[in-house]
Amino acid sequence: MAFISLSAAVLAGGKAERMSRQDKGLLLFQNEPMALSVGRALQQVAERVFINANRNFEAYAKLGYEVVVDELCHQGKGPLSGLLTCLAFAKTSHLLISPCDTPRISCEAFAKLKEASLLSPERIYYLRGTSGAHPLHAILPVETAFAALKCFLGEGQRYSVLGFYDMFGCQSVAWDNAAELLNVNTPDELA
Repeated sequence: MAFISLSAAVLAGGKAERMSRQDKGLLLFQNEPMALSVGRALQQVAERVFINANRNFEAYAKLGYEVVVDELCHQGKGPLSGLLTCLAFAKTSHLLISPCDTPRISCEAFAKLKEASLLSPERIYYLRGTSGAHPLHAILPVETAFAALKCFLGEGQRYSVLGFYDMFGCQSVAWDNAAELLNVNTPDELA
C-alpha cells in the first residue's frame, strides 16, 4: 500500500449532550466557529477538506466545505458512524480526521501524523498527548480501513474507536502540546 493522496474530514456529527445539544462545530471559540478553525488547520496539510455533520447542514456549508451526512443505517454508533461515512466519501489513499471541538489544534500536529503515515502507510496513526490518547485526531488508509470498519461494526460487539484501531493495527504519535488538544465539551471550556 502506498501513500498517494490525502483528504481530511472535520467530525461534527455528534449529539453534543454535554453542551446542551448545541452543535459544537458552529459554536464560536475566539470569535470563529470551531469547525472552521479545525478545517483551516487541516487545509494546510490535506488536498481536500470536508465536514461530516448530521444537522445544520446549510450552516456548515457556509463555512466553505462540502458536508457529508451519515447514512441512517450507520447512525447511533458514536464517532465510528462518522468515521465510516468519511472513509466511504474520501477519494484519496489516506484520510486525516479531527473532531470539530478542538479549535486550538495546529497544522503541525496533522503534519506529524502525515509523516508517520508516509513511513508506514498501512497502519492507523493517532495523537497521544500528556492527557492520554486522542483517537479522533488520526490518519487512516482509506480502502483497507473502510472494509475493516464495516466488518467491525457488523459484529456489533462495541463501538470503540480505539477498539477498532487495535483490531486494525495502529500506533500512537506523541504530541506534547496539551493546549492544542483542548477538547471543548462544556460551556465553561468554551468560555
